[in-house]
Amino acid sequence: MLGRGFGILIGYILACLAFSIVIVGFVFTPAEMAALPSDAAASRLSMAGQQALLSATQVAFIASPLALIAALIAEWRGIREWLYFAAVALMIAVVGFLAQYVSELQGQPTIVNNYALAAFLCGGFVAGTVYWLICEDDVDCSGFATALIRQLGTDS
Repeated sequence: MLGRGFGILIGYILACLAFSIVIVGFVFTPAEMAALPSDAAASRLSMAGQQALLSATQVAFIASPLALIAALIAEWRGIREWLYFAAVALMIAVVGFLAQYVSELQGQPTIVNNYALAAFLCGGFVAGTVYWLICEDDVDCSGFATALIRQLGTDS
């Protein structure tokens, strides 16, 4: 049971990181990065990595209540289907998008546009898929976590 909880936590952290990488990928587009000279691209890539890590912490904090409820339901009902996790992550992304919209000030530029919505939806889809890939095992999703710990132990 402890291994399962650790696996769920690892899956959640990696899903939040995946969501953030997708969102940052919509800000720092691959086409833009490829067009830059190598020294500017390295600086921009460093900035994108920093933004991804910073936004992953925000995503983890904001999405945690809904993700916890979804994970508890999945564990309780024994749900292991990819579609469930992708759909739940999409719904959490839509809630995040709407929360961002509601918090905007009147008269200021708005987040409501197709590009931002596509970024949130793609991020949610990828996050749900990453979580499912980590925790898809019917018995115990700690297999990935155990392999990761074993690998980290051999590198030391």
